Amino acid sequence: MADLILWNSIATRRRSPGDDFLDNGLAILKAYIRGQGFSVEVIDWARSGQWEKMTPRILARISGYLASWLFSRRESSKNRGKTVKRLVGLLFILSQDFMSTVQKWRQKKMIRELAQYICNSGCPVVGIKTWYGETFRSARYFAGYLRKIAPEVLIVAGGPHASTYKEAVLEDGLFDIAVAGEGERALAGILALARQTENKKDLLRALARQASLGQLKNVIYRSNGAVKSSPVEISNVNAKALPVYENFEGKTLIHVIVESLGCPWGKCNFCTHSRSYPTYSARNPESVVEEIEQMLTRGIGIFRYAGSTTLLDHACQIARLIEEKGIRIFYSMFGRVEALAADPGVYEKLVDSYRQLLRSGFRSIFLGVEAADDDINKLVMNKGITRSDVVHTIAAMREASQTEGLPLDVGISLIYPAPTLGKIPMHRLKEENIELIEETEPDSVLVSPPAPFPGSAWFKRKDYFGFDLGETFLRDILVYDYVLYRPLYLWPDIDLKLEGMSLREIFEECADLRQALEKRGFVTEITDVQFLMLRNAGYTGKEGVLEFKNRTQHAILSCDYRWINRLQEQVNQASFALASSNKG
Repeated sequence: MADLILWNSIATRRRSPGDDFLDNGLAILKAYIRGQGFSVEVIDWARSGQWEKMTPRILARISGYLASWLFSRRESSKNRGKTVKRLVGLLFILSQDFMSTVQKWRQKKMIRELAQYICNSGCPVVGIKTWYGETFRSARYFAGYLRKIAPEVLIVAGGPHASTYKEAVLEDGLFDIAVAGEGERALAGILALARQTENKKDLLRALARQASLGQLKNVIYRSNGAVKSSPVEISNVNAKALPVYENFEGKTLIHVIVESLGCPWGKCNFCTHSRSYPTYSARNPESVVEEIEQMLTRGIGIFRYAGSTTLLDHACQIARLIEEKGIRIFYSMFGRVEALAADPGVYEKLVDSYRQLLRSGFRSIFLGVEAADDDINKLVMNKGITRSDVVHTIAAMREASQTEGLPLDVGISLIYPAPTLGKIPMHRLKEENIELIEETEPDSVLVSPPAPFPGSAWFKRKDYFGFDLGETFLRDILVYDYVLYRPLYLWPDIDLKLEGMSLREIFEECADLRQALEKRGFVTEITDVQFLMLRNAGYTGKEGVLEFKNRTQHAILSCDYRWINRLQEQVNQASFALASSNKG
């Protein structure tokens, strides 16, 4: 009997080609918990075969054929052509609705079987890695069913959703306790108390007592009918356990490596990261390289840095070690625009730094830009950067790539529409964003709508920033399913407004900017790690990026995952070949 079972929840459908990456969070938890003398079993459903189990093959093939027909037909000027297209579009929607019904039925059946397995196992504690939207709904269904058949099992919610929404996760009473932020020591403390108590009632009392005294950190718990939070633990990235992977079946062999925790800036008005990570902690470069070398022995040669912002000096320290040891890998990271990048001395250092990274295998980066207007970035976003900084940082990257003769894919993110505080008309902000993209020519632009997440300055000062949130906002956004390729008319509305715009109007404005960029020839919605995938799968140039995007969109919309499965095989072969090249 395991002391702890960890379940990685998933939606009924894929959201991206990277949904089945190796889960370093669960692998780190498993390693740490085992090191504390507890037994743990990980049930990771984020595998390519798991979505196919929920998807009727014949329906996926039909849906895929209809999607291919629709994508290949442009608007016809003939009434007959328009009529046929409308008919095929209707058939596609009907096939999608029917397939969704079957997928949900199959998923619920699988969840009930999982709950029964846990009930029969006698495991006292179950942890659920929770995600947004439909995935969170599936986690709630699992928790509700497990409570019915195994009421003595302690149900712990963790993962990104618990870290973002904290107290709101426990409000419906389905989860007993939640872990926000780093979960290793919190889970170990929960398991120690589970061994010391005879029943769940006593365990919950003991958990609440230790949490209230600050002896159990990073947990959300109930006490006297109220939901409370224990103190946040100041994390030390150098104290983390090395992840343990035991089952690669259906997984993409890209390892997300924790090189830092927290954010060195930590002041963005829209971000909640500092709630879980109040301080920044950079991992010892020797430890990072040691983990890379361990993963190479497992056949993994492609990596992504996990940090919300990898400091350039820190990245260069790691890169120098990689180069000194002659290690051959590819990796990507989320970086930061450099302040005062136009200064000749700063610019020259930037070029030299990115040259160093490129020589060590660095191949793609994503930068949080958020807005092209300096007033909006300063007063609304609080990014600490200017338009000039963005232009010169990207220019330095391009110069480094050209000098070294090595490719680098650069992506940037924009939040649009955004609060304006009356400083600029919304249409002018859109124009400035387009002008910045035309000047910097990034390889991809991620355009996201604004969201006042709990704990952010946007949420705390919602009236000041122009947000109007209804009474059910938190309850609604907990389960809101943001799926990029869904047609706008299918998006459900919730009680959220920005400067008088409804959520539907916000999404329309966001889509307008995305489409305006695409009409100008720019690629949108490809992330740094997707660049790693498509380049290692053999897709070259801008044409390769567009083919990757179109095939991804077709696969996700139709649920015909044959192309994504082939992509996974190609990436895994490349990752294994790269790792093998380091032997001897």
